[in-house]
Amino acid sequence: MKTPYLFALLSSVALVFSCVDDVPSTPSVFCREPVMVTNSSLLATKDRAGFGTVLFEEDLVVSGYVVSDDTSGNHYKLLYLQDAPENPKVSLPVLIDQTQLHAHYPVGRKVFLKLKGLSIGYRFGVLSLGVNQGGTLAPIHSSKINEHLFRSCEQVPIVPKKVTLSELNNSMVGMWVVLEHMQFAAKERGNSYADTGTHSVDRMLQQVSENCLLEAEIPLRTSGFASFKSESLPLGKGAVKALLTAYYSDLQLVLHNPEDLDFSEERCADSAPLSATLGFEEVLQMYQGTLVEFGVEESMVLEGFVISSDREGNFTKRIVLQDAFENPSLGLQILTDEEETHEQFALGQKVFFKLNRLYMDRMDGVLSVGYTDGKTVEEIEEGALFDFVVPTEEIQTLVPLYKELSELDTESFQNTLVRIEQLQLVAQELGKAYAYYSGDAAADRTLETCGVLQKINVHTEGGASFAQESFPKGLGSITGVLSRNDQKLKVQIRSLVDVEFSAATERCPLIIPKVLLTEIADPHNNNMARFVELYNAGADPIDLEGWSLHKYLNGSSVVSATALRLSGVLPSKSFLILANTSFSSVFGFAPDIVSSYISGTGDDVYELVDPNQKVHDVFGHRGIDGSNTGWEYTDGKAIRKVEVTQPNPDFELSEWTVFSKANEAAQEAPADFGPKERQRF
Repeated sequence: MKTPYLFALLSSVALVFSCVDDVPSTPSVFCREPVMVTNSSLLATKDRAGFGTVLFEEDLVVSGYVVSDDTSGNHYKLLYLQDAPENPKVSLPVLIDQTQLHAHYPVGRKVFLKLKGLSIGYRFGVLSLGVNQGGTLAPIHSSKINEHLFRSCEQVPIVPKKVTLSELNNSMVGMWVVLEHMQFAAKERGNSYADTGTHSVDRMLQQVSENCLLEAEIPLRTSGFASFKSESLPLGKGAVKALLTAYYSDLQLVLHNPEDLDFSEERCADSAPLSATLGFEEVLQMYQGTLVEFGVEESMVLEGFVISSDREGNFTKRIVLQDAFENPSLGLQILTDEEETHEQFALGQKVFFKLNRLYMDRMDGVLSVGYTDGKTVEEIEEGALFDFVVPTEEIQTLVPLYKELSELDTESFQNTLVRIEQLQLVAQELGKAYAYYSGDAAADRTLETCGVLQKINVHTEGGASFAQESFPKGLGSITGVLSRNDQKLKVQIRSLVDVEFSAATERCPLIIPKVLLTEIADPHNNNMARFVELYNAGADPIDLEGWSLHKYLNGSSVVSATALRLSGVLPSKSFLILANTSFSSVFGFAPDIVSSYISGTGDDVYELVDPNQKVHDVFGHRGIDGSNTGWEYTDGKAIRKVEVTQPNPDFELSEWTVFSKANEAAQEAPADFGPKERQRF
């Protein structure tokens, strides 16, 4: 049994020892204030920073108030000091090689700091105080703490600095702040503060407006050694009191303990169900050829259906939405850093897409939405996608638009799911893979339809699971997401299920284009006015993409330089004039293609080569010098006879009428030349 005297003695001892560190505001009569005179400030200390570490050699004393608390283990060997308990102007972390700092330096305690012998420098990009150790900043050794840190008897409440996320900056690092209207991102639902390991973990906090628009976000970082790491994150909304820290330029918040979160309000995601506020057509009209900023002032929400899937690796870091699951008219592409999005967004799933804080521009010709680098759109960073794309439980069966290839030659139906019938791989690409048989480069394969000049590309990413599969050789249909790149139609499949081709023997009937060489000119008086004339004698237009003109000089059997590539469409009964640089000044009208490649000197060979790299038509004999032959056209011309309407890969002189100084007077331009003369017959 304790005696009254012993009980009184123990009570007195307890009172003496409790007053030293636990009195909240007024100094205890038992506390002895250190004899210290400040002759500098934390702000002046911070201003001393330079390149590397800077040593303090003067007898400088500064003071500050402790705003960190390592009781829960969420801070480690760090003491954060700010210059005032309320409305601070500056804060600095002090590196100390000791744990349980809260026992001597609780929150609100005023501390004097002798700077002589300490150094200021950067640690993980944050300006801090410590000691120089081999040119780097290191913690103050535990044996040296009493030489630099001195506790005042003053301990006062710390009033957190009230700010918004948009107001935070690096000058506030180390300050105790409070932010209102905060909630954890939807993707964090069900998570704890950290994982089971010892690594620190970031959980994304968002600040929302009164009408639940996302305004900004910041990670909440929790140590793997924090005592509360296994506790579940609160689901509500409210205020956050936290220490603002940074890792280089990335700002982050750190709690003292879970009580720093007051999430007693209902979160926005639960109290404000989403609904569409505008349509795809309205969004499209906003685009005027330059970057569109959606802003944050007005709620902008789209309702759409997912038509892309990265399950097979052919829609990497992209999600495509269209405005309806059947009979769509428009769609949009979302750029994201997220991978395996098919696990969260199924084909045909209805989603709400919040445009606020995002941007829109064309990416590779496709209207796309995402973040921005200031010039164009870029991917929404990993972990933020769910802040903008909100899935619903509704999943519909997608019904593609059945379209003829000729119906797609407009801006309509962009980023929508289409099905195109009666397609086949162009002849020159038969035997090729969807992409490449090796490597990871993307590729386009060109498809055509019977009797229609128009073509469409099938785009396949190099990382697609089917990239090295052979493209089918038959005739059939393609289902995929329609877009346009460099004025070329493009369709992208989700998987091989989207390709339905019949047997390889079933292809469009072979039509031999009736495009032929009809005039070769070497004017006597102006060698820069040389030209080659092509003529389409057929009833159908000819797409010259992939065609080329080859030249062989002075009896060579090797094509001269880089062949002249042709392009464009040559209508029925129409000419294509390929000419040297002075043609228009001589003949009074412009040629279709100007190139110095047109330089035949009267004894040279020209070949018209088709997209399959086969000789389609020819003038002259490859490997033979035309001088002193029946087909020499020096200072003259060679004209195809009007009755010839079929190309001939084997040169027949009988099909031509040839004029040359070798057989008669030289031909003078323009009098002796008639480009497009055949049109008179």
